[in-house]
Amino acid sequence: MPTVCRFKFSEDRDGETIEQQLALAIVATECTFGQPKVRISAAYCVSRDKPQAVIDVSTEVGEHIAQVFTGLMIRQLGEEKFTVDRVDSNEARKVCAINGEG
Repeated sequence: MPTVCRFKFSEDRDGETIEQQLALAIVATECTFGQPKVRISAAYCVSRDKPQAVIDVSTEVGEHIAQVFTGLMIRQLGEEKFTVDRVDSNEARKVCAINGEG
């Protein structure tokens, strides 16, 4: 089963909004699990070239970040402005490689 969630947003969405909401999801997750556990367990990437993000959901922490991030983006954008798919790690690497991280 794929352990990475890829979020794709409409082309008019800027990366800054995506990064801000992901940061908020991470802070909310730190409130539940504690900062050290989140720092050790979380893995994510936001593309600078395309309106995309990936979150590793292979841990309870990652799953929580993805759930909070999804909720925040639904509230901010509406459900029809983005998609979420579980993908394999090769697809995730493509998003992160855009940033030179993969």
